[in-house]
Amino acid sequence: MSDIRKYMKQRDSKLSKDSEEDELEKKLKSHRRGKVSKVIILILIIAVAIGGYIIHLNNKVYTTYELKERVEVNDAYNAHFYEFGEYMLRYSEDGIAYLNGGETYWNQAFEMREPIVDISNSYVAVAQQKSNDIYICNTKGFQGKVQTEFPIVALSVSDNGIVAAITGEKSDISYIEVISEDGTKIAKGQSVLSSQGCPVDLSMSSDGTKLAVSYLCVGSGVIETKVVFYNYSEIGKNEVDRFVGGFNFDKTMIAKIKFISNDIVAAYGDDRVIIYSMKQKPSIIKEITIDKEIKSVFYDEEYVGLIVASGQADNPYTMLVYDIEGKKVCDMDFNFSYKNIKIANKTIIIYNDSTLKVYTVKGRTKYEGNFEEGIVDVVMLEDKYNYLVVTPTSIDKIKLK
Repeated sequence: MSDIRKYMKQRDSKLSKDSEEDELEKKLKSHRRGKVSKVIILILIIAVAIGGYIIHLNNKVYTTYELKERVEVNDAYNAHFYEFGEYMLRYSEDGIAYLNGGETYWNQAFEMREPIVDISNSYVAVAQQKSNDIYICNTKGFQGKVQTEFPIVALSVSDNGIVAAITGEKSDISYIEVISEDGTKIAKGQSVLSSQGCPVDLSMSSDGTKLAVSYLCVGSGVIETKVVFYNYSEIGKNEVDRFVGGFNFDKTMIAKIKFISNDIVAAYGDDRVIIYSMKQKPSIIKEITIDKEIKSVFYDEEYVGLIVASGQADNPYTMLVYDIEGKKVCDMDFNFSYKNIKIANKTIIIYNDSTLKVYTVKGRTKYEGNFEEGIVDVVMLEDKYNYLVVTPTSIDKIKLK
């Protein structure tokens, strides 16, 4: 009998202990759930705050600007200004310079009445129209001068200093010459107008291994354009003349062709825009038909755009923007007598001699303002909504606010 009482007592004690442990476990689980819930709520609050801030930035319209720096300049009207590397490139008939505000990193003097200039991410090539000399510079300064065999008509430079040029001294015979920074001749091809056509424009890929050329052909009174691709890497080694692909277009002229990135090419015709993939051999990503007169074209690594005549009296222009897959992201009519248009960092700027307008790539207005001093040029900086405004007497670094 005593054993039974002892057993019952031990059992009750164990049950009580198990019950206490279960209760403690429940409390611990409840505490952990509470902490997890608080963390989730905190994450949601942060996400909502970040999302709200992003929406605020996207919808924000800037009404004024802060003048961060002003540098006095002379003869700005006779110079051209471009974003280059981290700073700004200025060139004129007297030479070329790499500037950061009032500081000149390097300067290269020359005398050219009608300089032809092409700029990549890290190199710039300059030549006198119909001369044989090409000056090659990068962000560190003048790198040397190379010579073509025939007079230069157009040129394109890669990010490693390789230059391709359309050359020729006779109207019916042209050449494509490809030369490295040290003067080594990489390739030369002849084009006869009556058979292959006349090269109109060309563009090198940023790595210097690929070349796109548009040719104008006139046969039986009909205009035809050929867009031809060459590959100077191992891929094109076994191809005749390094030719890796071409496309023909009837009754149109492709006047502008550009590697907008190392593997993407944009070709602008008088009635269409063609986006190509050119990793090794070319293929058409999208061909976009344009049924209105093209006034201007612009592009960066992510988008291709153009201004066309709208046919409307109150809004005579239409801005069209497409991503590199050919999807239209902007179709905006506007009434503004513009001088130039540029795109970078998902932002578009349009300006004339007195007014600057800033839009997103989708056409949302971000800023519109007048500059009493006048506008010669505007350079877009890497920092979004920061610009260098070139006036007749100064270079003003501004930040929209």
